[in-house]
Amino acid sequence: MTRQIRSIIVDDEQRHHDILGKMLETFCPNIELVGDAFSVDEAVALIQSEQPELVFLDIEMPEGNGFTLFDHFEEPAFEVIFTTAHDLYAINAIKYAALDYLLKPINIQELKNAVARAGKILAKLAPSREEEYQVLRENTKLQDRNYTKIALRSSEGIDFVEANRLLRVEANHVYSNFYLDNGKMIMVSKPLGDFEPLLESFNFFRVHKSHMVNLDHVEKYVKGKGGYLVLKDGSHVDVSVRKKEALLKKLV
Repeated sequence: MTRQIRSIIVDDEQRHHDILGKMLETFCPNIELVGDAFSVDEAVALIQSEQPELVFLDIEMPEGNGFTLFDHFEEPAFEVIFTTAHDLYAINAIKYAALDYLLKPINIQELKNAVARAGKILAKLAPSREEEYQVLRENTKLQDRNYTKIALRSSEGIDFVEANRLLRVEANHVYSNFYLDNGKMIMVSKPLGDFEPLLESFNFFRVHKSHMVNLDHVEKYVKGKGGYLVLKDGSHVDVSVRKKEALLKKLV
């Protein structure tokens, strides 16, 4: 028998409750909806009374940003799938903290994938995510900081690293290898494409289908058909022919 996941929907618009509720009923039968909330205050009360395992949380609500929900829980005992109709800034913060989000209008397959990932985490009785939520809180204040920590989930746990310490990110099939300035490499079970729009805000550039490079760590560009970059750690990264012109514009 499929394990049921006690869940709630938090959104200020009734139509979004109705749409998401129907999608979950139709395509995610393992989701058991135990309540609806239309504000952060209502969500806090509902979570305390119903103890859901999973919260579908809208970000932009008239009475308060959805992120403030975490201010009410010292150690959240639930997983979160964010929902939003816009706000790339907020999406960046979510992705850095390795949490899931769904962009409205919600895609059925993305919904199913997000629910499946949450189910796997819950089935393993994942340890406390308080540190991860703290990173999320910090990342929502990006405009006040030059850099912020990125939570990188690997098979060994979660590494919290400053973005300016990352030299490059290499695609490795469905994984991504993050290389730090101290020689450490962290393998994350997400494809490079998931990180591309996020890392660009930290002066990263995709120089090749298999590589994104932190331009702040570039020591030299060596000419060639596409050429290659030499980074501060001495590593060489090839540049694709089609990326060469755009790269040189950024470097000069």
